[in-house]
Amino acid sequence: MKAGKRWAAWAGLALLTGCAPATAPKPAALKPLGLVEISFDGLGSTQASSQVRPLALKENSGGLDLSPLSVSVTDVGVRGSGGTRYITATYRVRNAAADGIPSAQARSNITLLAAGVADNVDGTALRSMTTFSGAPVPTSVARTVLPTHAVEYAPATERVVTVAGGAHLQVLSEAEVVPGNLTQGGAPAASYAALGVTTVFPYGYVTHTRTGGRTLGANPAAGQYDGRVALSVRVPLQANDNAQTPTQGSQRDPWAFKMTFLVVEDPATRITQSLEEQSFSDTNILARGVETGATEVNLLPGSAYASGATLPSRRVCQVRTAGLAGAGTASYLVNSCP
Repeated sequence: MKAGKRWAAWAGLALLTGCAPATAPKPAALKPLGLVEISFDGLGSTQASSQVRPLALKENSGGLDLSPLSVSVTDVGVRGSGGTRYITATYRVRNAAADGIPSAQARSNITLLAAGVADNVDGTALRSMTTFSGAPVPTSVARTVLPTHAVEYAPATERVVTVAGGAHLQVLSEAEVVPGNLTQGGAPAASYAALGVTTVFPYGYVTHTRTGGRTLGANPAAGQYDGRVALSVRVPLQANDNAQTPTQGSQRDPWAFKMTFLVVEDPATRITQSLEEQSFSDTNILARGVETGATEVNLLPGSAYASGATLPSRRVCQVRTAGLAGAGTASYLVNSCP
């Protein structure tokens, strides 16, 4: 081969090599600690409440010591015209199993990942959705319940803002929640069924200490709850509709429901910018990064985050909230991958 042709061939090979996609690093394995069910009751009343129940499955009997602290419900906007109900249940978290036995190891980034079980509604993490009258909520409503940070309404700006100390939403990639990235007995889980679930969704809520950190110390004393976790969702207010019974949307809003979570310990310390935060400056994100010791921030499509030199970011462009990964019937918080 002549020199000119050899040079052209090498150049072409180098160009192809340079354009080849880099192999994604293997995600850090998540360690399941147990399976729990969180209830939300009395929504839309002044007596809203929440309770936790361990799901005592053979595969995940440990659970987590959770104690209900508060429930807040905030309605924003006009019913039937984009009106939304924001719901947050806050729990105290003790580094112990559901039976109260304390952990002998400190744990960081304890996360409640939304998970599906066999009798949940329409492939979601929700179950037992009812109205004030006790009637079942239409199945389709379950897929409109979406995760967020804890928020409150700011009258001055006429929009919701993240509650200080309530930014606990975490999103992950699908690769991070496949069975092989969830350990069981120190080895990769063979399947979701081996963990007692039908699927694990790539969103959840991370436990924080009262000072904003992510590590709960070992061997807490009885009644010593060093952590807090805010479980927050939003759901559209049901429109008034004369063609439905009852006609008033408020009588068809979800009054009570339950959510199922796989509790895991995550070795990665990240924070997530919610959709509601995208119109604000990066200041709060950077402050949270310092407070939690985060090494990275998760960004959703539409983010204008521009502080990657200070706190690196990664874009999570698909967050499944119902159905199985890759299924045509799956639903998403966001789904706009390039």
